[in-house]
Formats: sequence, C-alpha cells, structure tokens
Amino acid sequence: MKKRASVASVGIWAGGGFAALTLVYLVTLTVMMARGLPFPPQEPFTTTFHAIMMLGVVVMVPLWCAIHLATPADKQVFTLISLAFVVMLAVVVCANRFVALTMVRQSPGLGRTAGLEWFEPYGWPSLTFALEVLGWGVFFSLACLFLAPAFRVHGLERAIAVTFAIVGVLSLGGTLGLFVNSTGLLGVIAPLAWGLGPAAAAVLVTVWLRTRAYDAGAA
Repeated sequence: MKKRASVASVGIWAGGGFAALTLVYLVTLTVMMARGLPFPPQEPFTTTFHAIMMLGVVVMVPLWCAIHLATPADKQVFTLISLAFVVMLAVVVCANRFVALTMVRQSPGLGRTAGLEWFEPYGWPSLTFALEVLGWGVFFSLACLFLAPAFRVHGLERAIAVTFAIVGVLSLGGTLGLFVNSTGLLGVIAPLAWGLGPAAAAVLVTVWLRTRAYDAGAA
C-alpha cells in the first residue's frame, strides 16, 4: 500500500504540473495573439515558450512512470511501450528547446547568423521544427495510442482511454499536415492535440491515480 501511495503521489504531482504548464503555455499564447503580435513569437514570449515546453516534457516522464507502475501487470506491456515513446519525445523536445535557448538566441549577438534559419524552432522549413513534429506528431502519438488499451472500457478509465486515443489520432493528423506541406492544418490541430487534449488527459489520470491510492488505503 505504501508503494502504491508513493506512485500515486509522484503521478499526481507530475500530472498536475504538466496540466498547469500546458495551461500557462496556452494562456501566454492567447495573450500574444490578443495583442496582435506576430508569429513566430518574439521575446519575451519565445524564451517563455521554450522554458515551458522543456519543463512540460520533463514532468511527463515521471507521470508516465506512475501510470506504468499503477497499471495491472497484464496491461503493463502497453504502458511500457508508451513510456519508451514518451522518453523519446522528451529527448527530442529538450534537445530542440535547449538549442533554441542557447545557440539560436545568442547567434545574432555574436554575428553568426549564416544558416540559422535551419534551426528556427517555429519556422518552416527548419530542421528543429521537423524534429519537434517528429516528437509530438509521431512519438507522442504512438505513446497515446499504446496507452489507451491499458485502461478498462468503463467509467473513468474509459474516459482516459478515449481521450488518449483522440489525442493520438489528432497528433498523427498534424504530422500528415507537415508531410503535405500544410502548416495551416498543423496550426489548427496543434492546440487540441498538443495542448488542451494532453492537459485534459493529465487531469483525468491524476484523478485516476488518486482514486487508486484511496482504494489501496481503504483496503
């Protein structure tokens, strides 16, 4: 029971942190758009977005670990595969955002701008933009789609499974948009597939972990 409580505690904090960071990102983006500021974002929004994204994918790792450990043994093959894809997502996104916060941000001041457009995180065509979509559109999509079967088909777990399945399908749709050079489609899908959808899933998972911890304590 102590083990389950500690797993739930880590997952609850990570899930709450991820949901909060996602909402901060969306609110900041809304403020920027309401002011009529251009996209790609300018400072201080650029640095804010990079920092939030790095923190967001980092806290996803303990959240997925908690989900894996809280899932019944016969379903853990799905959660383990999903966790592997989330780790891949975190590595890609952290690398991209670290490059953006260091090399990309400092290069103009150092007079080294040749070829910099290939590393613009919000520009297309761009190497880092493509890698970002690989992370969110492929790795995160697969993580969500593999996670959905780990939950039962009724009650709260059904809602979690459906949410992850929808997010996974939408994420793949965003990737297809990039393949056909439709960044407009990507812009329509992204807020739901990589913003509100994952935040909603994190909240549901947090409630689920709390419920499992309570049931273990009651037993």
